[in-house]
Amino acid sequence: MKNNRDQELRKIIQLSVLGITMIVVVLLINGVFCVAHSFCPYSSICFGVMSLNPGFAKLLYPISVIIGLLIAVASIFWGRRFCGYICPFGTVQEMIFNLNPRSKNNKQLHLPVWLHKLLNGLKYIIMLITILAAFRSIQYVYMKFCPVLAVSHPQNITIFSAATLFVIFVIGYFINRFWCRYLCPYAALMNVFQYLGKLLRIRTKRIHTSEEHCINCKLCTMNCPMQIEIHKEKYVENVNCIFCLKCQQCCPIDNGIVIEKVKKNKKFVD
Repeated sequence: MKNNRDQELRKIIQLSVLGITMIVVVLLINGVFCVAHSFCPYSSICFGVMSLNPGFAKLLYPISVIIGLLIAVASIFWGRRFCGYICPFGTVQEMIFNLNPRSKNNKQLHLPVWLHKLLNGLKYIIMLITILAAFRSIQYVYMKFCPVLAVSHPQNITIFSAATLFVIFVIGYFINRFWCRYLCPYAALMNVFQYLGKLLRIRTKRIHTSEEHCINCKLCTMNCPMQIEIHKEKYVENVNCIFCLKCQQCCPIDNGIVIEKVKKNKKFVD
């Protein structure tokens, strides 16, 4: 019963945030609000790092920068729950993938392991490029691809941002959360903070597979939108876990998968 309540709560939070986001987007398009940067947590990089440039030395959009940093720091303790509960792009990708008949068959489309591991590094490269560009006050390099700007300021959409939206809305139909898995630089930032928390030996609540109840059906792994091999781990230490609870939802055994604190330090994987 508790698992069902957790899943229902997650869905309520997702839809509520998505509804608020849609209202904000409409207001941005109509010019009531001026810029989307005031609402984007990744402004902590685009404009937060830019303010460190001695030649600029001015903090733009301070509220979004501070909130973005707080969310990233919170991932030390809570993991990437922001992705699984709050991020509207994550929610939209789930909704789009749910239109795919494959989603009804308890099986995600997973890439070959070698390709999955290779693509996993892309989001860190994108994050690093953004940091370097922001420090040089040329963050517009990333903004050309920014999905937030593409959605909220469609009159300024470029071929680059259109390609980003294609990945989110079209490729996302075939591969659930492709953007979240491989390309989102803010996801990379949260992962970096999770690694920092590990170095500081901070205990966190993780997805836990029960050795006592598990029947090794592998449904948890087949249903994971982040392509994490859950059935191979006792505690899911993969920093890409978004706590979407799909593994709990598909598990045929009561208490086969729960969330609890890691009892001892383990190595985070990516």
